[in-house]
Amino acid sequence: MKLTKTNLKGIAAAAVFAGTMAMAPVSALAVANNPTYVGDQTLVTKQWDAASPSQLNNDETFTFQISYDGAEQVGTWDVATLNFQTKTVDLTADWATLANGGTSASASLTARQLFGNTNFYNPGIYTFTVREIAGSNPNITYSGVVYKVKVNVSMPDDYPAGTQTVIRSIKVYDSAGNKVGDTATFENTESENESLNVSKTVAGTAANTGDTFTYTLDLGGVQGNYAYEIKSGSTSVSTGEISSGQTFKLKHGQAIEIKNLPKGATYTVTEADTEYDETNTVNDVASTDGHVASGTIAATNNVAFKNERGFAPDTGITMNTLPFVTVGIVAAVGGATLVISRRRRSSGEDF
Repeated sequence: MKLTKTNLKGIAAAAVFAGTMAMAPVSALAVANNPTYVGDQTLVTKQWDAASPSQLNNDETFTFQISYDGAEQVGTWDVATLNFQTKTVDLTADWATLANGGTSASASLTARQLFGNTNFYNPGIYTFTVREIAGSNPNITYSGVVYKVKVNVSMPDDYPAGTQTVIRSIKVYDSAGNKVGDTATFENTESENESLNVSKTVAGTAANTGDTFTYTLDLGGVQGNYAYEIKSGSTSVSTGEISSGQTFKLKHGQAIEIKNLPKGATYTVTEADTEYDETNTVNDVASTDGHVASGTIAATNNVAFKNERGFAPDTGITMNTLPFVTVGIVAAVGGATLVISRRRRSSGEDF
């Protein structure tokens, strides 16, 4: 083929165009060979601090929400439209087991658990919001912290030979835009709580200070078990856990402290029927029904039950002797009637 000046110009122009295309970034969406997913690095850490070990359990679930805010352009690459819908992710763990007798436990979620199969197929900085959704456990104050999570995506180091996008980093920022680090930490603390104290006093000439009295505890606005301690004066008698609907027993001079009940919870303490006269006070105010004491957990929660039992007036008649006294009265009346009848007969009178 004979090269003319026109042909040389055309070949040169094509070569320049081809070289330009090879060296310049393409202002378009990248087409990766395979999806680009986040890895299994820890992204969310949850710490649960309880008021007592008895409030930790192995069933508690904490829920987190992640939503997509948008993306920033990197270089001349177009911003991709992610197929990401706001979603919630649950975190469960054997919290009580992890605490190992303590009052605190922690567990975590990975980036993959939060983002799932979101495909970061194009370079850009993708921003998400992560927050905790408050649960319903009244023993917990849920975290209100909100974090921003930025996923930085670029082309690989060997681009343009390689076209698989790479996640360079996942960083966490607070709501003010300050960089926090690699992990969003949510700490849940115990809710405001107080103790319920129930004491027992026995009095009266027929009282027995060795008697045992049974009480039923009904609670509202609570969840799970609560630690208690029974004392006689300053001496500890027993400890354990109690929940709503269960019973406890007290003797004269004893008191039970039921600990860490959330403020605002309600309580009803009902004494089983006895042969005593029952009265009680709630924070020094007399209750209408001596068997039942109720109230709402506040700064002070003192219930005092008093049972009294005395002998009847000293007439010499008791329930044990009453049958014999009755027989004696009947016999006396019968004897008197017989004497009167004989006298009337001896005088000739009709009875």
